Amino acid sequence: MKPVNIEIGADLQELTKHGSRAFPFQDYLDDLSLYPAGYIPWHWHREFEFTAVVSGQASFLTASDSCLLKEGDGLFINSDVLHSIVPVDCENCIMHNFVFAPELLQSSPDSLVMEKYLLPLMRNKSFSSCIFHGDISWEAECVRIMESLYEESQKKGYGFELMVQSHILSLFHILAVHMPSAFAPMQSGGRDVELLKEMLHFIDLHYMDPITLKELASSYHISESTCSRLFRKHLSVSPITYLLTYRIEKSLPLLSDTRQTVTEIAYACGFHSASYYCKFFKQVKGISPRSFRRLT
Repeated sequence: MKPVNIEIGADLQELTKHGSRAFPFQDYLDDLSLYPAGYIPWHWHREFEFTAVVSGQASFLTASDSCLLKEGDGLFINSDVLHSIVPVDCENCIMHNFVFAPELLQSSPDSLVMEKYLLPLMRNKSFSSCIFHGDISWEAECVRIMESLYEESQKKGYGFELMVQSHILSLFHILAVHMPSAFAPMQSGGRDVELLKEMLHFIDLHYMDPITLKELASSYHISESTCSRLFRKHLSVSPITYLLTYRIEKSLPLLSDTRQTVTEIAYACGFHSASYYCKFFKQVKGISPRSFRRLT
């Protein structure tokens, strides 16, 4: 199978087009081992997403929470939610993913489904995701529907689009019955995440430059302690550790696809010395940059 690359913009928004304008739905069989870093990197998208774990287990991370997903579990990810999925204990994880725009279910410009359910859900900044556990009946039903959805999406027979809409509407109906508060437009708790997105955007634009914690914090008129608190609370790492890890991730394509030396790559990605780059690379990846280059 071919390696998987997610095209991500400077603000970490995923740029991949899912489906078509006429039918904005796409199904995926995601094998985390096929991603360059071995996991799905931090990103967000306007589309909704449903996921069912086929095998293995992984940690699902948002800017405010983390949880373990295992075989038989499922997941709903709300619109505009910053998230990442990482395999646990070096195990691989395979998932069915369904990404679709709200307009998939919009029957008319003044659609009641859109106004009463989907828009309030999208505006509910306190509801980022929902985990479906295989040992709880209504949650297991959601996973079963997702499995059926994947089968239908693979067949793509006549009427397949109707079945896709039917299954997704069933999933939202179950959510509305069992979690009606998710469809109430609560706005609290969203400012910290938006500020974090802006700082991640800043890092994406300037990771090759000598960024300090003081510079990052002052760029957004907050204290260094507040900056550190936001990163540790939402991403479980310090701002500088995130920056260094991001530089490592940016160096991977250069190791795989260019003839630049390790020293040239280190400086291009913002490290002040090749030795420190190699040391931190091994700390993050478990192997040296040269070993990584030989394996790709």
